[in-house]
Amino acid sequence: MTPQQGDRWRTQRPGAVGHTGAGADQPTLLREGEERSVAPRGHVGDRTPRSDGAAKVSGAFAYSSDLHVDHMLFGATLRSPHAAARIRSIDTAPARAIDGVRAVLTHDDVPGDRLVGSLVPDQPVLAFDRVRHHGEPIAIVAADDPATARRAAAAIMVDYAPEPPLTTVEAALAPGAPALHPGGNTVRAVPILRGDPAAGADAPIIVRGRYEVGMQDQAFLGPESGLAIPDGEGGVELHIATQWLHVDRDQVAAGLGVAPERVRLVLAGVGGAFGAREDLSMQLHACLLALATGRPVKMAYLREESFAG
Repeated sequence: MTPQQGDRWRTQRPGAVGHTGAGADQPTLLREGEERSVAPRGHVGDRTPRSDGAAKVSGAFAYSSDLHVDHMLFGATLRSPHAAARIRSIDTAPARAIDGVRAVLTHDDVPGDRLVGSLVPDQPVLAFDRVRHHGEPIAIVAADDPATARRAAAAIMVDYAPEPPLTTVEAALAPGAPALHPGGNTVRAVPILRGDPAAGADAPIIVRGRYEVGMQDQAFLGPESGLAIPDGEGGVELHIATQWLHVDRDQVAAGLGVAPERVRLVLAGVGGAFGAREDLSMQLHACLLALATGRPVKMAYLREESFAG
């Protein structure tokens, strides 16, 4: 795609303000029929209306899953059905043969770092040797419509060698436990001391116990979604609902193998977060597909995929 084609994606987007994260001079994407509004200007102490208030109460506000540009493709992810397994082979031919499929990518198509992470780079962009949890992404697909993309993802054939999963801290730290990551199974050890350990049994109060907290999901109203638009020069613009724009940008750039300034993130409408939206989900996958196809790619998780992914 030429730079002129990259400009075409941008100029076709309707300009708008009043979309979370957008300023008066920053065009963003809106749903069809949504009108431009002007952010209020005032002085310190003034009570000014929220710039996105009218759009939200009227139902016209564009969340990340509402974004749309002409000629965009839709992405889908193939995920592991196993909690732990070695990957023997991946056959993408059945997916590529489906009409309307524009790209099928695996770990072999990741041009940059294969591991990313907001704090520790231990999250595979796409699993390349083994899977470490149920739902880990194996391959991604871009197609003309969401149904075709999901059908193509399901058509990819993966030969797994299932392994016993490590399901407890004790099992993961036991001598001889398989290392799930190159650095082992311990990210960090932090000793915690309270009171006078020397007092021992003579302490006035002794508390012993084992405490377990189950997994919980924030279940925010808008599952993970976003839209990646190639700029025609090897870079990409990503409209995404996230809490860590700059951290996301650096991870996306690392996975794409490009300088951070070649990746531009625009905060799309966020339908809740509550402590989630801090690790990459579909961000890098959408950008990979957009650069592979030369066309905008939208990815939006369904609720089940949001839980698993």
